[in-house]
Amino acid sequence: MKSDRQEFGEKFMMQFRVLGPLEIIRNDERAILGGVKQRALLGRLLLEPNQVVATSRLVESLWPDDEPPVTARKILQNSVWSLRSILTALRARDSLPVLVTQSPGYMLSVDPDTVDIHVFHRRLELGRKRMAEGFPADAAAILRGALDLWRGQVLADLAEVGIVWPEASVVENSRIDAQELFFEAELECGHHREVLAGIEKMAETEPVRERTRGLLMLALYRSGRQTEALNVYNRTRVELVDNFGLEPGPWLRNLQQRILSHDPALSDFHPGTVAGDGPEPFRNTIELSPRIVPDPRIVADLRRPFEAEFAPDVPDVLSVPSWPDVAPPPPTLSHRREASVMMVRAHVGSGACTADPGEVDELLEGVHTLVRMGIECCGGEVLASVGSATIALFDLEDSRENASRATQLALLLRDSLDVSEENTHGLTIRAMVATGDMQWHSDSSPQKGQVSVNGTLLDQCWETFPKIPVGMIWVCDRTRSLTADQASYPAVAGADLPYWVAESRTADYPVDTKPFMDREHEMDILQRMFERAEQHGMPHLVTVLGDHGTGKSRLLGEFCRLFAEKDQPAPVILRYRVSRSVSIDPDAVVAELRLLYHEVGPVSRFEQAGQGDPDGEQRTPEPEDIVHEFAQKHPIIVSVDDLHLADEATLAFIEKLGSCSQPGMLLIVACANKDFHRRYPQWGWSQPNSTRILLEPLSVDAVARLFKNLIDTVGECIPESTWRVFHHVFGSPDVTSDKRARLLRALPLVVGTNSFPEEHAAG
Repeated sequence: MKSDRQEFGEKFMMQFRVLGPLEIIRNDERAILGGVKQRALLGRLLLEPNQVVATSRLVESLWPDDEPPVTARKILQNSVWSLRSILTALRARDSLPVLVTQSPGYMLSVDPDTVDIHVFHRRLELGRKRMAEGFPADAAAILRGALDLWRGQVLADLAEVGIVWPEASVVENSRIDAQELFFEAELECGHHREVLAGIEKMAETEPVRERTRGLLMLALYRSGRQTEALNVYNRTRVELVDNFGLEPGPWLRNLQQRILSHDPALSDFHPGTVAGDGPEPFRNTIELSPRIVPDPRIVADLRRPFEAEFAPDVPDVLSVPSWPDVAPPPPTLSHRREASVMMVRAHVGSGACTADPGEVDELLEGVHTLVRMGIECCGGEVLASVGSATIALFDLEDSRENASRATQLALLLRDSLDVSEENTHGLTIRAMVATGDMQWHSDSSPQKGQVSVNGTLLDQCWETFPKIPVGMIWVCDRTRSLTADQASYPAVAGADLPYWVAESRTADYPVDTKPFMDREHEMDILQRMFERAEQHGMPHLVTVLGDHGTGKSRLLGEFCRLFAEKDQPAPVILRYRVSRSVSIDPDAVVAELRLLYHEVGPVSRFEQAGQGDPDGEQRTPEPEDIVHEFAQKHPIIVSVDDLHLADEATLAFIEKLGSCSQPGMLLIVACANKDFHRRYPQWGWSQPNSTRILLEPLSVDAVARLFKNLIDTVGECIPESTWRVFHHVFGSPDVTSDKRARLLRALPLVVGTNSFPEEHAAG
């Protein structure tokens, strides 16, 4: 028979424990798990390892007593993704466990020998087998090992918060079966005095289990306490009759009669002698004999590992003891594979540093913590932090997913934290993402378990990183090719640099912060401006000014969404977001309108290549003229975000669009920071139809309601520790108005990192 060490094997460096509080043990250390939903997902899958559990069943398991929220499946998907990230970080590459997506749900593919519940059931069956073969001492040792795996109620931490499933109750019943079988084996070995206290305790907790009461009666009788044994029977009968209207079963009644008659068979120990026909699985109560000699090889093989593994001083750790017959850990390994590296630097200008270095240090420490949390939440790993720079590694199974997550996170960090366009002394972000082959060195010994990564790719990143301007994100050619559908790459970083400037592909606000609050008045103004442009047939320019975090982008997005969802005829909506590297190309605007040509309707003048001027000469129409001509036939809304970052050509084009030189049902809504009107004091003044809207920071009440709504909808996906750090760095909803703006500006960082696609090649 295999020893316990051979049974588990040295290779099983990771172990899952559900027979008590949920734990993952790797190299004798407990892994850090996420919130309740993530733990519940893991616990539910471990109860049915290597089996597909339907999504609907998982949703019911995560909300067993309450009605699942509307976002239940999204919360489940985020929990799946977070759990995958944890498992990927813990396991060796290309090995189990793996959380896979398989219709109609998910499956945790895991080696059964790493799950304590599977080991328990196998030992229980082996104990039954040894009992049937006539080796009660062997059975007792095996069953002791099975019971020692238990550290409390099944998934006790989940049960504490009210998450209990029927499958857990089935496992609890198996534990009772194992306890009864263990006591039976010990009684057969003549150890009735040693186990009497344990049987008495079990009989108190399981008052209607006849098998347990029979074992207690037998142990008391063999200990010379016949009266107490008969009293146990009488109490059992009263409880059964009063509570269930039932009499004790034939076996228990027969045992009582044999005790009354002092049946010699109950005390005369002979191996193989049967005390009576008991209920399954207690059919045979072998008359116990101290002369039973178990197989010494089996006992020696079993008792030592159990004593070592479940030592009294560490009863709650599935430790793997050292065995001389096990090969030493594998040596340090080296190999190459492709992954993505993200470098990011959060920096505060020198002006702020001289003001209060202590506050700056505290700010950077908090930002670094949020950056690290964001990296880990997106499936990455922090390789190193040097000063204000952080290096992260993304090493999922899919190279495209690595590059996408790293690039999207870099954009999210920049858009949430960087204020370089407002204040050169404020917080600035610069980042780069590179993808390629790297050299991996891993030491898999339990004492180290470390992985180091190096290679020319990292060296090139170090050389290039100082050249990146503040507020910019550069990516290499390989990253760009992998993420062309995830980000926009409007320009190369430099003539001699093989890097591209990365920008977001969408103008949408990155976080859904419903309900839309405190901007009803401004929304009403925009709607009336559109109605005016539509009714009078003249362009109108609206400039929305406000600090970061005042809700300019959200207002713009809600306004466009309002008209996009209108019944026909809806206006044509063109949305643009300006950045340092992305301007608005007038020809691209015209091209986009031409793509919508068939939806807008025929505009015959633009079927031709040009149009005539008063002198009869042919000239190519200007882009703004073409837009106005389209607007004469169909209403158009042009939305421009972050206008303060636009170049002079873009500003000139926007002003020409808003001019009244030609008629057209055209509304231009442009958002910029408050400094914009100081830089361009004459902006829009020459236009008769020009309006400015100044956004003040949201009220304390609105921000508080916004955060409450976020916590209700996505709070399950975001650890409480993340919220604590976030509010420590940026304040709470009741801080001053300028800090509330910063709070809302940074909000996408804490929420957006929990919105990444949950599927990748591993699943």
